[in-house]
Amino acid sequence: MTRVLMGDFEALHRLGLEQILRVDGIELVDTDGDDVLDRLLEALPDVIVLDLDKVSTGALVHVIVHRFPRVKVVACSSRHPMMRVFPPLHYGEFYESDLDPALLTSAVQA
Repeated sequence: MTRVLMGDFEALHRLGLEQILRVDGIELVDTDGDDVLDRLLEALPDVIVLDLDKVSTGALVHVIVHRFPRVKVVACSSRHPMMRVFPPLHYGEFYESDLDPALLTSAVQA
């Protein structure tokens, strides 16, 4: 089972992503707190899903991929139908893809 931690999103965007990710083989972990890094330490997920459009996301991704290199980061845009996937152990390298339900669940589970 793939454990997924959701970052901070607008409520509607978060609800849509959670609905997409509620499939067999994906467990959405819930933690308390506002700080994503604290929640990451508490949950120890396989994947963290972040809002690509937030100004702070670039710096947060940099910290995650260097301090937690085994965690995959998937950054989804709420403004454009695209996502950026940072595979584990690639220290900041990424690929971009369209954001649709099948590609999102595939990126998370791969």
